[in-house]
Amino acid sequence: MPDPSETGLEAGEGDQQQAASSDVTDRTAVVERLYGDVPFHQRHELEVLSVTPECARVKLPFGLGLVGNPDLGAVHGGVVSALVDLTGAAVFVGGRETYTPTIDLRVNYLEAAGSAPLYATATVDRRGTDVGVASVEVESEGTVCATGTGVYKLTDG
Repeated sequence: MPDPSETGLEAGEGDQQQAASSDVTDRTAVVERLYGDVPFHQRHELEVLSVTPECARVKLPFGLGLVGNPDLGAVHGGVVSALVDLTGAAVFVGGRETYTPTIDLRVNYLEAAGSAPLYATATVDRRGTDVGVASVEVESEGTVCATGTGVYKLTDG
């Protein structure tokens, strides 16, 4: 172990810092691999930005094929719902290294999602033995346009 005076850390801080950083595992590559096989994700060029055991961030580029209201140019609510679902699942998919069935999904549409990329962020509310719950926020042009809660099955069978 290096001398603490050479690292700029006090004695013992290096061990604490290493232990804290090992609690957060980057699971982005696992989710990218699994989600990369899904035709919906491929067709809409879904981008997994980051996944840890507690948080996932996903980008959905805007495309005219996503519009549900041509008068407003707004993204279809079903697309927003799908983004909430797949982002909420990502925090659990990364740890399981397999797909996670959705048990329940609730989406609150706060305002129209505009003609810009959508960014969704999921955080874990609860992770039990059999069930996980995640809250999700979807942003369009820097404004939260939807929130949601997903409940996911964490066991096989």
